[in-house]
Amino acid sequence: MNSFLKQSLFLFFLLLSLSSFSQKRISANVEIKQVKNKKAITIKKDIFYQSNGNFVVHFTKPQEYYVVTNSLGEAKAYMPKSNEVLVMNDKSFSSQNELLYSFLSNDYQDFGLQKLGFKLKSQKKEGMKIIKTFITDKKEFKDIAKIEIVFEKNLPIYSAYYNSKGVTRKTYYNKYMHLSQFTFPTQITEISYDSPSDSTVKREVYSNIKVDQFSGNALFDYKIPASAKLASPFNKK
Repeated sequence: MNSFLKQSLFLFFLLLSLSSFSQKRISANVEIKQVKNKKAITIKKDIFYQSNGNFVVHFTKPQEYYVVTNSLGEAKAYMPKSNEVLVMNDKSFSSQNELLYSFLSNDYQDFGLQKLGFKLKSQKKEGMKIIKTFITDKKEFKDIAKIEIVFEKNLPIYSAYYNSKGVTRKTYYNKYMHLSQFTFPTQITEISYDSPSDSTVKREVYSNIKVDQFSGNALFDYKIPASAKLASPFNKK
């Protein structure tokens, strides 16, 4: 087989695999338990993510509502009980900011920080771990002195945000699930230090993760009813 034919076949199968992946759809059940000021709350939601950036979240506890967003940050939150919809448009709502996107796109080496204007200041090895430190001089992140991400076996296991006084947030990534085309931590624990004497602990647990194994009832293409009334701010009843 000549080199031109080999190269052509390689490109063909590469494009075929990329095309196949671009159509991937992923769903999961997520339970979030949060403790703040000695009060605990539980949030349950089902997520439906497509590789094109379309993202649907169905919250079921403590109240039911839907959030539909895309990679551009165009988001809509719909409350079925009152038939109201809140429309938002901000890059912070982009589906690319979702942790799932970072692992689907292999962006977890920096969690997209360099796209936001952060620079890799240093990288060091401690035993089996690699520690990367990122900094930025962008005004919108003026309260962030640095961000550290710790890797083990090329996967992030810990990250920390710092201000000028010390750490403000720690996140632990555990219980990795190895799927056919990507790897994902099914348990994420985040500790936010709201003040010197108080903190918020949040744990997210992902279960029933599926890739392209769906019936016609999946919510990937969920549409907010045209009869929904525009609300701002969102009227919770």
